[in-house]
Amino acid sequence: MRLLLARHGHATSGPDHRWTASDPLTGRGLQQADELADHLASLRRPPTRIIASTAERARQTAAACGRALDLDVSEDPRLIEFGSGAISPFTLAEMFEQMPYDEIWHPSDSAWDGESVVAFWGRTAAAIEDVVAGGGTPLVVSHGGTTTAILRHLLHVSNEAPDALHFFVSNAGLCDVRLRADRLGRRRVLLARLNDTSFLSEVTEV
Repeated sequence: MRLLLARHGHATSGPDHRWTASDPLTGRGLQQADELADHLASLRRPPTRIIASTAERARQTAAACGRALDLDVSEDPRLIEFGSGAISPFTLAEMFEQMPYDEIWHPSDSAWDGESVVAFWGRTAAAIEDVVAGGGTPLVVSHGGTTTAILRHLLHVSNEAPDALHFFVSNAGLCDVRLRADRLGRRRVLLARLNDTSFLSEVTEV
């Protein structure tokens, strides 16, 4: 099975911005979404299903992919980014200067909306297992943190080792994961591509 994971396009609006789930894509992000969509449509085995986070920036990115692929987009609130249940108390500048997320790594720690890290990992794991069970060649459009959580789950990274593994995904970056069962029925995972941005005319990170 081929599983494609994409982060939303650029959606920030300056260093003083406090991001929320209702933030839309910028003009740059809309272009990135279209470029991602064109790339996916050009694949020899393009996606057959699209599942998106309910955050506006992910919905807009998924919608562009849906138009290019002539596919409907389904939404799953379990794919939303960690901490999206409340407006961020940090501006983007503060997040980069202080890196508050560096202190949110123990499973019992929580974001400003009260959700714990381990709860976030649990809901994203449940979401991706449902996606995998649905078959086909799914495209999941979500967030950097969500993509990291999904990859941690698929690669069997223990919740007891929260700092063991982290992935960075650029805006509209694409990850390609291959799943198969071995002769004993065990899941085998190949991370074929991580954060592919080769199809983007401009790469952004926030």
